[in-house]
Amino acid sequence: MGMTMLPPTRRQVLVAAAGACAAISLSCKDSSSTGSGKDVVLYTSIDEPVVKPIVEAFEKKTGIKVRLKTDTEASKTSGLVALLRAEKANPQADVFWNNEPFHTINLAEEGVLTAYDSPAAKDILPQYKDAKGRWASSGLRFRMIAFAPSVTGVTKIEDLVADPNRFGKGKICMGFPALGTIAGHLAALRLLWGAEKYEKFLKALDTAEVKLLGGNSEVVKQIALGNTLVGLTDNDDLQAITRELGPGKVMGISARTAEGGALAMPSTLGLVTGAKHDADAKKLIDYLLTPEVEQQLISAHYAARIVRLEPTTRPPEPVMQIDYEEAAKGMKEAVDKAREILEGKK
Repeated sequence: MGMTMLPPTRRQVLVAAAGACAAISLSCKDSSSTGSGKDVVLYTSIDEPVVKPIVEAFEKKTGIKVRLKTDTEASKTSGLVALLRAEKANPQADVFWNNEPFHTINLAEEGVLTAYDSPAAKDILPQYKDAKGRWASSGLRFRMIAFAPSVTGVTKIEDLVADPNRFGKGKICMGFPALGTIAGHLAALRLLWGAEKYEKFLKALDTAEVKLLGGNSEVVKQIALGNTLVGLTDNDDLQAITRELGPGKVMGISARTAEGGALAMPSTLGLVTGAKHDADAKKLIDYLLTPEVEQQLISAHYAARIVRLEPTTRPPEPVMQIDYEEAAKGMKEAVDKAREILEGKK
């Protein structure tokens, strides 16, 4: 995994990412062959190296072929969401496997996803599946605070901005507000804190000249390179940089708030409304929701916890107590405010 240096100015970073966002509908890649037209089509924002062996095992077990369409890091999640919306009148996907819940919830509310009560979802905890059966989850990831080994005394998100000059200008980083799990995290913080504290947090980040990057993996790369000191990312990106560079290059803790608990992000599965391969799509969903696949997500260092009851011998991870559906409703407003303050965009 190569590492690219930061552009020399924050403005150049913003301009480059704006161009990527403008091309969002073109950013998805089809990792399959053209297929026969009878294959189940899976759109997924989960990293392809994680998904591919799981899908191959399903194909071997069932004889059903799966065509994958994945997102690039630069448009993680949001590219496929835009595509699903654009294709609503003539859906090309059968199943959507998302790396977070917020966009999935909004797609369900817009009618892009339809109800399917999978038997494999029976023992999933209620907070990690839709009461109307339009989505269910497999594998929990967590938002993390990543920091250089020289940084001490950071135990919660509020510590990033308690003193905007603490780390020096341009030494805090995060992904662009509209991307992937960042958008959901911002929506969750706004719901938890209220609009006033949320905006104060954003303004403090702006005062610190936060660097906005092209994704969560770039956050840990830039900390490892010494270009920044601290940032917000996901647990799998933090683990990936540790596997690549060895321990001690980038440290990390759960991105808890003063209220306690980090944001848990279940990966979500939904059946696309009007799916052309409905029966086989349901078989794929049933398979992807099994405990065995969830354990594969953990073994691949993607997920950190399960969406079912944990064994009693394992202490529970404190999680942010929020309503995912309410956060999803407010996601656009949270992202718009973040872009206004951090990117200067109305």
